[in-house]
Amino acid sequence: MTMTIVGYDPETGQLGGAVATKNPAVGSRVLRGLGEVGMVGFSSVETQRRRGLAMLQLGFPAPVVLEALIKVSNGSGQYSLIDRFGGSAAHSEPSLSDWAGSRAGKHYATSANTMVGPEVVQALGDTFEETEGLGMPLEERLLRCLEAAQATGGDKRGRQAAAIQIHWKRIDANPNLDVRVDDGANPIPKLRAAIKNYRQIFPEYSDRTWPDLTGTGGYRIMYPQNW
Repeated sequence: MTMTIVGYDPETGQLGGAVATKNPAVGSRVLRGLGEVGMVGFSSVETQRRRGLAMLQLGFPAPVVLEALIKVSNGSGQYSLIDRFGGSAAHSEPSLSDWAGSRAGKHYATSANTMVGPEVVQALGDTFEETEGLGMPLEERLLRCLEAAQATGGDKRGRQAAAIQIHWKRIDANPNLDVRVDDGANPIPKLRAAIKNYRQIFPEYSDRTWPDLTGTGGYRIMYPQNW
């Protein structure tokens, strides 16, 4: 019962996701990611989120991962995935809710359910496409996606929580950014303010750069075509 988008920035190699809903603490249970691996946004069980990220870590591209997840769940749930090269895939269970749907495009995947209508997913996807190549930080692009989707009406039950997560261009246990508004009447503007505050207090996290890595970091790769 969320509106979710995951995306890839080809300029920085970063991966990220954003989500908003009329439920508390949505950031704790929808977004999962890892730098140099991929990003998943699921309205499903934690087992599926872990499976999706594990398959991406083995080198499987997003469409292959999605196909496997659909089979193991008999098509239930809602999934948005992006792999380490920006390949995307998305799926919504047809009977999930009224309204529910998904969309995958260049460098992004988005899904939503319990929404006012298809214009929510359209706004998420259109905004990500329109901000491609403009030099904006990935978090700003994702924020604009949430704001555009909310402007259409968003979750038909109302609003309560929102979150953004960004991962480095490298395998790292800690995300570059992980900010949440867990309970509030207008969470998306609060999320924007919280991110601004975070970046001002910890500017070194925004400016940090990492050396280019080679190899797989010791991970076994079962789908070498994607490495």
